Amino acid sequence: MDLPTAIAKSWPYAVVAAPGIYAVVKDLLGRRAMARKAEADLMQMAQDAASGVIHTLREEAERLAQRLEQVEAELGDLRREHSRMISDKDARIAALEGEKRQLEARVAAYRRILAAHGLADEPTPAVA
Repeated sequence: MDLPTAIAKSWPYAVVAAPGIYAVVKDLLGRRAMARKAEADLMQMAQDAASGVIHTLREEAERLAQRLEQVEAELGDLRREHSRMISDKDARIAALEGEKRQLEARVAAYRRILAAHGLADEPTPAVA
């Protein structure tokens, strides 16, 4: 069979099959386009989700940074208060130690005076 005869015999089949082949090729190309669009949509969704997570993390980091500042301020206040309390207690201790030394000096002076007059061994009268 020569080429013109083969074409003459098969062209009706080609005419009938051409729309089907066109539809199959179009469907395959459409599916590729849909797959690319689906992939692009999926990437956009992933980017949106990632940006949401990043935004949430930034907000949480800012909130925690503010809390850290509050804790540091409170800690500083407590340290200052503790230092003041220690200073107050140290001052009170120093005052009492000074008073104790004065009283000890007076007691010793009075005992020396009593001893000088020979009254050191006398018992002190009981206070009723």
